This record gives sequence, C-alpha cells and structure tokens, in this order.
Amino acid sequence: MENHLAENIRDARKRAGFTQEQLADRLGITLGTISKWERGASEPDIGYLMELADVFRISVDALIGFSMRGGDADSEAERIENMIGNKPVEQVLEEYKLALRRFPNHFRIVLGAAEIYLQIGTVYKKNEALHESLSLHRHALELFSQNTDPKINEVIIRNSIAMCYSQLKDHKRAVEEYKKNNVCGLNDVDIGQILIADLKQDKEGIGYIESAFLTGTGKMISLLSAYFIYYLHTGDYERGIRAIRWGMDYAKSLKEFPGERGYLDKMLCLYNLALSIAYAATGQTRESDACLDTAIRMAIEFDRDPIYDLHNLILTDHVKKTTVYDDAGATAVEALYAILDKVKDNVSGKFKQKFEAKLAESAAYGV
Repeated sequence: MENHLAENIRDARKRAGFTQEQLADRLGITLGTISKWERGASEPDIGYLMELADVFRISVDALIGFSMRGGDADSEAERIENMIGNKPVEQVLEEYKLALRRFPNHFRIVLGAAEIYLQIGTVYKKNEALHESLSLHRHALELFSQNTDPKINEVIIRNSIAMCYSQLKDHKRAVEEYKKNNVCGLNDVDIGQILIADLKQDKEGIGYIESAFLTGTGKMISLLSAYFIYYLHTGDYERGIRAIRWGMDYAKSLKEFPGERGYLDKMLCLYNLALSIAYAATGQTRESDACLDTAIRMAIEFDRDPIYDLHNLILTDHVKKTTVYDDAGATAVEALYAILDKVKDNVSGKFKQKFEAKLAESAAYGV
C-alpha cells in the first residue's frame, strides 16, 4: 500500500492557505519538522495527526489515506450526489449520515448533507432537520477552502442559512442574514416578502419588492432578446416569433395606462423590428413590412420626446424618482441599428436596404 501522507499534508496545508512557517507556529513545533513531514523524511505521531486534521478541517483517515483532490471522500460524495433525484430523499440522507461519520470535514459531503437536511426540514416541517442544516452549512463555510466548484460560492451557502432561519420562523434573523449577502439586490424578493408578510414592516418591505420588480423586468427584457437572437442564429424563426410576441405582450402589460407613452415604447419599437426580421426570414413580407413601419414610427416618435423615467410603469408607486437606462443605444433609432448589427449575419441585404429607405422617408416627412 502506497503511503501518501507527506503529499496529503502538503496539499492540505496549501488548500488551507498556510505557509510551512505558519503551520509550525500553529502547532508549536519547528519549521524543520513540518518540512520533514512534507518530504516524507519523518511522520507525525497520532497526536499531531489529530491536530493537523483539526487545523485542515479534514478527517484523520482522509489525511492519512486519501488525497484531497480525488480519493475515496470525493468518490463517496459523487456517488451520493448521483442518487439525488433517483432515490427517495430519506435514503439519500441516510447515505450522507454514514458519509459524515467517515468524512466529517469534507466540503462536498458536508454541504450536500446540509442541503438535504434543508430540503427535508422545509418540505416536512421538521425543525430538527433545519437546525442540523444550519450547523452543517456553517461548517461548510469553515471548509470552503476545499471548494473546487465555480458554481458554488459563500453567498449561496449563507443564503441557505438565511432560508433555514426563515423556515424556523426566526424571521428577524432571516432578514439579517439575507441583508448581509444581498449582492446586487440578489435577495430583494426574499427580504421584501419576509418584511411584509411576516414582520408587517410594509414601508421598508415595499422598497425591496419594487427594487426586485424593476431588476426583474430589465432582466426579462434582456432574456427575451437573447432568446430571439439565439433562434435567429439557429434558424428557428417560428420560436423566435413566439418569444418576441410574448415579450411584446409582457412589455405592454407593464404600462399603467396602455394608451399613454413611456420608456417601454423604446423596447416595443425594438421588438417590432425583431418581429419584422423574423417575418422576412419566413417569407411573410406583408407582416414584416407592417412591423418595420411600426418600429421606425415608434422610434422616431420616442426620440422626438424621449421618456427616461418610470412614468406609466405599473407597481412603482413607492420608487424614488430615478432615471431609466439601457445599453441598446442612446436613442431609439440608434437602438434599431444596434439590433441590426447584432443579427447582421441573419439579415439579408434587401432587408437592410428596405430599413434604410423607410427610415429616411419617415424622418424626411417628420413621421
């Protein structure tokens, strides 16, 4: 049996962020002793093995027999993760319990168990499971230096802690945790919902809710634009048309008064151009021309008297006066050109010529 102890000590030290000197100071031994351990010139006795495991936040058996990069602990974590969705959650939890006995300081196993406990506590209203999830999530934060998955970060773990408190009905603590990790308004919905529904703090809560609404609206508009461009690139014009029509209905539904102007008119002119492009690609010339005329007319009218605030946007009664902006273009007409540039490989020269001619004609007549 190969002995990987020296390699494991060195790798674990580096993962924990210690220099040899720092580790020596932590253990109260000489730098030379650490150096000998990592070169395999000598080995720590059982007492120091336990101290090393505690410092590195790994189990003694993992330190002695397994590489942090992919030994039995990682294999066990992967095996259990593959059970999720294929086996009952209770069975998955039992497997995690067994794994935790062997590898109590392995990040993937600790975090996986924490999430399963949270799921069970939430679905079956089991407070003991939620408390266990809290403890394991905190431990996962202590072990975070082991994480190699770019999709997992400390904010995600801390938000799971906040969710535990919320499910335990410790709403004040839940809000505190969510606020600590409210990166770019990520937790605005959760904070606002708890403040309003559970803590009856309507005045503060509505601010978070409306902020989330504005952010979500902007992201939805961008999302649909990305869908449309994707469908153009793949030649799936019918789905592209459906995506843009849905986007137009969504944008129109956001108007407080349908017949009045507002910032959303700039988005609607872009949607009309997108529809025109898709209709042209499918040979629906009449529909394409009608949408192109509407896009150009709306763009010129918007630029004549632009609106860059929240006027005529629903559900924004309590939002402080603010300027709305986007990256489509400084003006609506510039935004039309920007759309054409993004999909230039999917637009015929004939369509571009038609666009230029209609735009010039409409501008000349002051349409």
